Amino acid sequence: MKLSDYVLEELGSMVVGDEDHFPYRSSYRITRFFESIGLPFKHDGSTRRIWAKERLAELNSGASRLPDLPSIDLCKVISRLFDPDDFSRANKRVEGDRSTRAPSDVSLALARFNEVVKRHGIVAYVDDKTGRAFLKSTGTGMSSEDFMAQVRPLSTEEIARREKLASFLDRVSEDEFIERVLVPLFQRLQFRRVSPTGHKDKSLEFGKDLWMKFQLPTGHWLYFSAQVKKDKIDSNNTSGLKNVSSILNQARMAFDHPIFDPEENRKVLLDHLFIISAGQITKAAKHWLAEQLDASQRRQIIFMDRDELLDHAAKILLDLKIEEPFTQAVELSEDDIPF
Repeated sequence: MKLSDYVLEELGSMVVGDEDHFPYRSSYRITRFFESIGLPFKHDGSTRRIWAKERLAELNSGASRLPDLPSIDLCKVISRLFDPDDFSRANKRVEGDRSTRAPSDVSLALARFNEVVKRHGIVAYVDDKTGRAFLKSTGTGMSSEDFMAQVRPLSTEEIARREKLASFLDRVSEDEFIERVLVPLFQRLQFRRVSPTGHKDKSLEFGKDLWMKFQLPTGHWLYFSAQVKKDKIDSNNTSGLKNVSSILNQARMAFDHPIFDPEENRKVLLDHLFIISAGQITKAAKHWLAEQLDASQRRQIIFMDRDELLDHAAKILLDLKIEEPFTQAVELSEDDIPF
C-alpha cells in the first residue's frame, strides 16, 4: 500500500512535532529518531516538516510485507512515533523550559493519526502488554505486529524470562515440556485445538506428539502436528543416529496417517510437521532427514530447536506458571478422537 501525499505531509508534521499532541523534535532529535529505527537519515537544517515528508516519501516506495499495509520502513516509523518514552521526555522538557506548548499525549496523538489515515483502511493501536504501537488493516485485520515482533531484540524482562524457561527445560520430562510450554505457546500463536496425545500408548500417536490446526485469512484450514524431543537431535554418533532414525520413522507415519477433524466431520491429511527439540537440532541431523525424505515431504517439515523456541516463548508466554506442580493431561484412549 502506498500512502497519499496528504497523509505523508501530515505524518511528516507529526514526526517533527509540529502537529498538536506530538513531541516536538529539534534537528538533532529528528536525526536521532530515524537512527533509532535503523534509517540513515540526517537532517540537513532545512525546513523540518518538508524534509521529513520527503524522507517519508522515499520510504513509501519501499517493500511492503503485507499488501494492505504501508512499507516495512513506514510501519517502523509509525510504531516509533508513539513510543511512550518520547512523550514522557518531551513533557519533562516542556515543564523544565516553562514553555507554553501544550503537553504531548499519546492517546490524542493516536486519535489524530487514525483520523488522517482512515481513508486508507488502516488504524494504529497500542498493544496493552508491550506498549508498542502497530498498524492494522480494518479490512483484513492483518497487523504489522505479525512481522515486526519477529525481528525485535529481547527486552530485559524477556531475557530474564528466557533464562528462567531454559532452566525449566533442563529438568522437566518430555510430557511436561509439551503440555506446559508448547501447548500454551501454539495457543498464543493462534493455533486452534492444540492437543497433546500423551505417551502412555505410543501406538496411538501415529508419529504425532501434538495436534493442531491454523486458519488462513481466506477461511481455509491448515493441519499441523509436532514430533517433540527433549534431548539433542544429532546423527554424528550411534546414539544420535538412533535418535534421528526414530524421528524419520515417526515423520513418515505422521504424513501417512490422516487426521479426523470433528468440526469438518472428515479425515484430512497433514499439511506440515514441526520437529521440535528442547535441545539442539544439528545441521547433520537436518541434512540426514532431508536426504531420506522425498521432495514433497521435505517442504512440509519445519524445524524448531531450543534457541528459536526460547526466543518465541520469552516474547509470548508472559504468564507461564512453571513453578506450579505438574498435572498431566488426560491421555487419549483407543476410542478418543485426537482432535
